[in-house]
Amino acid sequence: MDATSLKEQLLIIHSTNLSVDAIEQPYELALHMMEHIGSTDPVLRDELIYVTFATWIGQGIFSKEQLRLLLYKAMDDQHLFYGVGEQGTDSVFTRAFSVLLLPPILNADRKEPFLTNKDIEAIHYRLTTYLKSEKDVRGYVEGKGWTHTPAHASDAVEDLAQSPYLDAAALLDLLDSLAVKIMESGTVYIHDEDQRIAYAVVTILRRNQLNRHDIASWVDLLGQAADQTQERTYVVNSLMRMNVRVFLQTLYLAIRREEMDPFPTVRELVLNVLEKSEH
Repeated sequence: MDATSLKEQLLIIHSTNLSVDAIEQPYELALHMMEHIGSTDPVLRDELIYVTFATWIGQGIFSKEQLRLLLYKAMDDQHLFYGVGEQGTDSVFTRAFSVLLLPPILNADRKEPFLTNKDIEAIHYRLTTYLKSEKDVRGYVEGKGWTHTPAHASDAVEDLAQSPYLDAAALLDLLDSLAVKIMESGTVYIHDEDQRIAYAVVTILRRNQLNRHDIASWVDLLGQAADQTQERTYVVNSLMRMNVRVFLQTLYLAIRREEMDPFPTVRELVLNVLEKSEH
């Protein structure tokens, strides 16, 4: 199905409040949506394809096996890793909206579990690899809409971190992968990326499986990035310091009233780094 035909059909479906009553094979339509999930048309990609997926997954329209198939398709080389490493190209839309399918699928799994330990391991591996590989961190592209890869990937991390299959080592891997995005040195985030990343970090910490040493080492890693004495160019150093500092401030505010472990410790560690960065 070409993009024009798909858009026309989805507009009709949306006019009926996303009812599937007139759709004989919702899953077949979903496969067509996957073909165009990276469209540069923001209405088709964001308002129609993504919203349809999120709504139907939430309503239980797809079977558990169909959800698993959609999950693995979203994570394959033609979707989550399509053109990964490129900067400033339209391939980013495919990656950005493929990773955004993970949260509703993981949410469906929390309500009625169907993903196995191996499935969660696969998601963990693909997602952490993607976070470390994605180079295009633009937030919004005029005329084409949202890319927002750090935010979208962080949403996926937030949902994945709630899986009971993830142990401390896996959670630490998620933190390390997010650190790559926190320490971005190519641009300053201006589209609330810090908040979305912070939500994911708080969810990881709330599992309370990481010891003080692991948390301190992670915060120290960010502190080193915020250290202006590091041997980097002035511009790179400034961009990285700004992103790290804004993130740490956002994280501190997000946990300022959290009294359960490990949040008092995290507040202390974060505050120490912020105070040092002011000197």
